[in-house]
Amino acid sequence: MNKTINIILKNDFIIPNYNKPNIVDLMRAIYCRYGIKIDVNKNIEAFKSIIPNNKHILFVLSDGTGSNLINKLDDDSILKRNKKDDIITVFPSTTACVLTSVVTAQFPENHGIWGWFNYDRSLNIDYCPLLFCDRKSETNLLDYGIKPQQVFKQNSLLKNLKTKVNVLFPNYICDSIYSSFVVNKENRYSYNDFNDIVNFMEKNCQTEKESYTYLYLSDIDTLEHENGIDSRIVKDKLEEIENLIEKISENKDLTIIFTADHGQINITKDIILDFEKYNNMFYAYPSIDYGTASYYIKKGYEKAFEKSFKEKYSNDMILFKTEDFINNNFFGIGNFQSMAKDNLGEYISICKKGNYLINNTNIKKYYGKIKGNHSGLSHDEMIIPLIIINTNNQY
Repeated sequence: MNKTINIILKNDFIIPNYNKPNIVDLMRAIYCRYGIKIDVNKNIEAFKSIIPNNKHILFVLSDGTGSNLINKLDDDSILKRNKKDDIITVFPSTTACVLTSVVTAQFPENHGIWGWFNYDRSLNIDYCPLLFCDRKSETNLLDYGIKPQQVFKQNSLLKNLKTKVNVLFPNYICDSIYSSFVVNKENRYSYNDFNDIVNFMEKNCQTEKESYTYLYLSDIDTLEHENGIDSRIVKDKLEEIENLIEKISENKDLTIIFTADHGQINITKDIILDFEKYNNMFYAYPSIDYGTASYYIKKGYEKAFEKSFKEKYSNDMILFKTEDFINNNFFGIGNFQSMAKDNLGEYISICKKGNYLINNTNIKKYYGKIKGNHSGLSHDEMIIPLIIINTNNQY
């Protein structure tokens, strides 16, 4: 067992093993039904064998709704009783990274969207992919003359499926640049509440001969961040989602596939990243997220950074060389694209369980306010549910 693996296991994290059922192969199994050419492996074959051959598929991604939440539901819950398996998400377990894997059916090592924060080496810019803005000034990247295809270098397969494609986004993100990357405007529909979703699916199933619908639900993740994963408000929202799925399942000839991008863990300690201390060592801001971060260290400062970081943070975070994660296939199956690799830094840290890294210069905005988080390698962050409902065979 090598040193990196030993440290990961010692801290009760999991090793991302993409030879086991995972979210990328799930998406490949779905997309190959609609004319996308895929090199089939055993995971894809297994997924294909348990997905009913109905006229309509509704793929529901409920942000932050890991298996740890589903497993706590009552046994007669429509979600729990239809859970087929636990599968692994991609690492880093953060929304921008996973959502990009969902629509491209590629591992992070291929698409290079690493998290809420990214650094693009070729453009020399720190930016937020989902917001498509400069991290420091919040300026829209379009104002710099940067086009979406310069950032999102793998194509979304939703633009190429040979069926009627619908994408349902919350109203506040439906017309964002990232949403435009996901699918064309004529295939995007906004919703204000769950009734809008129910009505849309009823009409779609009645009028379309065949369709694939992607529904993104953002609520659980937001509420977990604000209140923690065991809070009453999170449980209440999950109950609302169960009721939503119950209503949608009244439509016939529909397969509902329900999963998440990641789970969350409760936060008990805030860690402040000392930007002033390390500013002379950084050539870019640390990227990824608040549980896992990538550090961009100027040549000649590597040993000083490593020594200082371990002295200051060894009780709260674990520091690795990025190459150690790459060599152990944490980001995919070993087919790294050069642009994806280039946009990582020289080091990666992971917070120990319960810790939250304030990877931001605006400390007051976050200190003491985050109760749940993700992006790390804990079981609760990395393991997501695979729930499949055949509405022609309900009980």
